[in-house]
This record gives sequence, structure tokens and C-alpha cells, in this order.
Amino acid sequence: MGVKELATRVRRRTASRRRRISPSSFGVLVLAFLLLLGAAASIAWAQIRASHIAPWVSIGLSAATVVATIAAVTVIRRP
Repeated sequence: MGVKELATRVRRRTASRRRRISPSSFGVLVLAFLLLLGAAASIAWAQIRASHIAPWVSIGLSAATVVATIAAVTVIRRP
């Protein structure tokens, strides 16, 4: 057995032990829902405290919700 063959076996063994992290559509949708709740909470905070930054936070969270929802819909599961 040569050095190259041994190195190839080690790479295969360590590659099979590593777990690839791939988000599921449901997980991304849960994230989008939590972002949407954050956007609604920031608007409620703006109404109570008359904050000028809360609407911008809400806009940012709403935009992140849209991006996360699009990502959840377009996720392609790989075996």
C-alpha cells in the first residue's frame, strides 16, 4: 500500500464522518416566522415607546422574512 492510497483512504474515512449541514424547508420557514414575530414586536414597541428606530428594525426584519421564505421555497434537498 502506497502513501497515496493511504492518504485517499484517510480522506474517505474522515469525509464520511463529517456531517453536512443542510437546512430543511421547515426549519427555514420557522426562522421566517420568528423574524415576522420580531417585526411585529418592534412595531408594537414603536407604538408604546414612540421610538424612531423601531420602524426601521421592523422593515429589516420583514425583508429578512421575505428572503428566508424564498430560501425555504427554493431549497433543493440533496441525498
